Amino acid sequence: MQISILSVTAGEVFTYIGYIIVALLALMVMIVLHELGHYTAGKLLGFKIDEFAIGFGPAIFKRKNKKTGEMFSLRPFPIGGFCSFHGEDAEGALLDENGNQIKDENGKIVKDPHAFNNQKAWKRLIVLFAGAFMNFISAIIIITVYFSAYGQILPSVVDVYSPQGVESVFREGDAILNINGKQVNIMSDEDIVNAFAKVGDSAKFKVLRNGKRITLNAEKVFYNPFEEGDYITHVNGKELSHPIPYTQLSQLEDADTDEPLTLIVVTYADDGKVATSSNALVQRGANPEDSEGYYSYGFGITRTIARVKLPFFLALGRSFGFCFFIVFKILASFGALITGKIGIESAGGTITTIGMMAKVSALGFDSFLYVVAIISANLAVMNLLPFPALDGSRMLFTLIEMIFRKPVPRKVEGIIHTVGLILLLVLTVFLDIFHLVSVT
Repeated sequence: MQISILSVTAGEVFTYIGYIIVALLALMVMIVLHELGHYTAGKLLGFKIDEFAIGFGPAIFKRKNKKTGEMFSLRPFPIGGFCSFHGEDAEGALLDENGNQIKDENGKIVKDPHAFNNQKAWKRLIVLFAGAFMNFISAIIIITVYFSAYGQILPSVVDVYSPQGVESVFREGDAILNINGKQVNIMSDEDIVNAFAKVGDSAKFKVLRNGKRITLNAEKVFYNPFEEGDYITHVNGKELSHPIPYTQLSQLEDADTDEPLTLIVVTYADDGKVATSSNALVQRGANPEDSEGYYSYGFGITRTIARVKLPFFLALGRSFGFCFFIVFKILASFGALITGKIGIESAGGTITTIGMMAKVSALGFDSFLYVVAIISANLAVMNLLPFPALDGSRMLFTLIEMIFRKPVPRKVEGIIHTVGLILLLVLTVFLDIFHLVSVT
């Protein structure tokens, strides 16, 4: 018996190691794509490139292009890569065979026309931006595939309520794509609440019905959102100790208010499992009848969230909006981290990211693909932040040069980037350790 337990444990360990390897490779691919963006832009704009490397550490494979002088190398640690431009971190002086600066007859330093820092500022901006742009494009491609193959999480109509004499424009199964021209994107329960928060007494909806996009003009009505067999599981985001029939809602202390209540309503199947789960916003009153003292004022629908497969071109179009939504979420989380609204234990470094990707890989390829898209967009955003050593900081120095028509002394800029890189590495290690300690 002990041997079988050990074998199962070993099997699980090797399986998890496999997921870690997959996560490492995925992260490396995203970083290599980032560097490929720099490389492609540099080649198109005539920059001289010394080396393009996959991985870090001592080179285990090298190959030099005799025509261009570019070196391609493979390195043993698969957590990144780099694209080294000629004279990228130097003063831009032309050097002799011994590495000394060449000076003209007047004693002035001769500039190397191929050095990165001697290229036009606008060209350098494009090259620096191209890495993040490549990550953003890869995120769009992945999200398009994900929405087409697996579906986007969207508000979906599960029940339609129509007061007497009023026919609803909605149908069961409608997936809500846009509200008043604004694309609906959902990554958390908060997002579905925000999507409907500022909608007035009437609104224009775009829904996906039987694979076709339809525009609906809807008006809010008073209606009873409950049906026989409905149970309440959450009130205002608070989970109840056990589900209660909707007829007992008024007995809850949390429901003893004239303010609107946000509920999660479920219906159980014969086997005791949840058949449907939906959201309802109710308020106290006696209109309409049979509402057990609560009614809803809205568009006459009960909605839930469901993953809805999208036609390819619709998925492609919505992927752009979803990517910008991810960017907004990342920046909002970053701001909340700085202001202390969320704890530092919520953040993590490279090891935390790899561990999270490994865990998600175990849930299935669809979940893994979704997380890869988010991390790819995350790489794009983070690299554009004006933190020393990142592309955003280098772009900032280039913009300063364009505005004042004089660069910040290269040695000063180099020191700033070096210190920033060290701080970034220390911060990454600290976040990984702090995250590991806080979750154990």
